[in-house]
Amino acid sequence: MTRQEDPAVAFLERLLARSERSPDRTRPASATPDYDSLPRANVIARFEAQLTAAERSGAIALRYGKHERSHLIERATVKDAAILARHLGRKPSPVAAGDTRRGLATIVGNGEAWLVKILDEMEERWSRGEQAYRLGSTDLDAAREFLTLLRAISNGEARGLDARTFSLRITGDTKAFDRHAGRLLSVLARRFNETSGDVIWAHIGLDRYPHPVHLHGPIVAENPQGILVDGRGKPFVSIHPEMLSFLRFSGIPSYILTIENYASFNRHVRELDDGGLVFYTGGFASAGVISLLTWVLNNLDGDIPFFHWGDVDPGGLRIFRYLEEILPRPPRPHLMNRALAESNGKTAQPDISLSSISRSSSAIADIAQWLAGGDAIRHLEQEAINPVTPLSTADTLSCRAQ
Repeated sequence: MTRQEDPAVAFLERLLARSERSPDRTRPASATPDYDSLPRANVIARFEAQLTAAERSGAIALRYGKHERSHLIERATVKDAAILARHLGRKPSPVAAGDTRRGLATIVGNGEAWLVKILDEMEERWSRGEQAYRLGSTDLDAAREFLTLLRAISNGEARGLDARTFSLRITGDTKAFDRHAGRLLSVLARRFNETSGDVIWAHIGLDRYPHPVHLHGPIVAENPQGILVDGRGKPFVSIHPEMLSFLRFSGIPSYILTIENYASFNRHVRELDDGGLVFYTGGFASAGVISLLTWVLNNLDGDIPFFHWGDVDPGGLRIFRYLEEILPRPPRPHLMNRALAESNGKTAQPDISLSSISRSSSAIADIAQWLAGGDAIRHLEQEAINPVTPLSTADTLSCRAQ
């Protein structure tokens, strides 16, 4: 019989777990032995002998039954959890958690403040004898790997890399990221208030391989051998992020516009010819889209207006806010206003998670406040609206009944 299978050890471990899980409890943890699970006399004798030994060590107190059950243990109560842990041959959970935390502290020491909070949370769970992100306090190597990946993500080191390259560069192991992907998602989902894995990886700029960026406008990719891609091609062209060093402008765009959805992007570049530089973001902009937009915004006059057109719903607002936060200068909303949503949108429920945007300096803070808890909320899919040049102020003329 192994240690894990031993009924007395299992009973005492459960008793200790109850005690450590609620260290501030007013009444000490206790439990009643299940004699029905001990079918043979020799197993019962061994079980009782081991509990009696734990009592002699000062770890627990035993209470026996009355009358005909006076020879049976009726209740075992924890007297000292630390002594009980030592009796079981291990450190008390708070001590083990503190030791593990000290071994990990240097990893988060030069990261952002939220990383320290993650380690605080892990130590707190470990001190109660629980797992944290499916890691125990004895899983030091795995915890170190997990936090090292998180620190690299917080420092922006994942941006522009595929998962295997990022993993190898940070940990020396191409498969480390895959081992911790679920844990990373559980942390980053709370940080970005998002549940979609694809969206979260886009937030940190992680691409398995960068996708080409669809665009239309006065920009070309050219090397010494000639023009590789001309952005004025009809209806649009695709430029790979790896062509970034070959980019130049073939003219000055009248505006810059990013468009969230594919159908709206197609309609805009096919139906309008107004000199704009138009990008398709595909929902949350990928690392490739961000890198090209950053180059454009850094190399064009800041007086050239920059807009984003997306859905008026929680996802669309988060995409807009993401662009505001990550790009050199923020976009202005195009065809994203309450009046259009009220006249063309569909009835929806409030989303309190938008409150953080509503309290920010975002250009769509007022819409976020409405969608978070306003009256007669409606969501608007941008496909319900006809394309209109951002140079026009007649946004309301673009309504199209569906």
